[in-house]
Amino acid sequence: MLSRFCYYFALSGIMCCLLWRCGIAGPVGGFKSPVLGLTGKACNPLARSLLWNVSAVLEMDHLFSGFDCAQQNAEVYLKTQTVSVCTPQNSNCAQSAIVNIDESECLQRILEDLHYYRETFLAYSKPELTTTVVRGIEDVMQNCFSVSVTENSPAKASMDHQKSFQERLKLCKILKGFSLRAITINRVFNYILTK
Repeated sequence: MLSRFCYYFALSGIMCCLLWRCGIAGPVGGFKSPVLGLTGKACNPLARSLLWNVSAVLEMDHLFSGFDCAQQNAEVYLKTQTVSVCTPQNSNCAQSAIVNIDESECLQRILEDLHYYRETFLAYSKPELTTTVVRGIEDVMQNCFSVSVTENSPAKASMDHQKSFQERLKLCKILKGFSLRAITINRVFNYILTK
């Protein structure tokens, strides 16, 4: 009886060890988030369209009356560190064939950026933004990512919803920052989908 107990105890210890080493068992909450990828060739045209929409809105003078938006600095959302995460590691111009990025992590950061900018532009309640830029962001979010996208956002912008000079100036800077991010998104999508 004792030898049978020792046999089962040893067998269960081996199974626990194997499960632990294979990553099947682990601490609660220790599971990785699903690997994020791009779905389909439609992502490149959607990303290009988003960039065009942002550029078109930046040329709408009536949104920025009282100043020249082209002369303003861009205000980029830096919390996600998208550029550093999506920049190829261990590569240089001489060895352009060697490109190494963590695609899932990069796409996760891009998705967080898209959530942030979507909520920011919605907070301005301007039809010029809603029908072009916000719709473009939603098209990319819904049609390009392999994991279903929820409506939760990491941050919600607070606007005073006044037609003040400061609000128009802030919108200009944020749009210019998003234009830079849209360029990054286009480059990342192009790299992932054409490699």
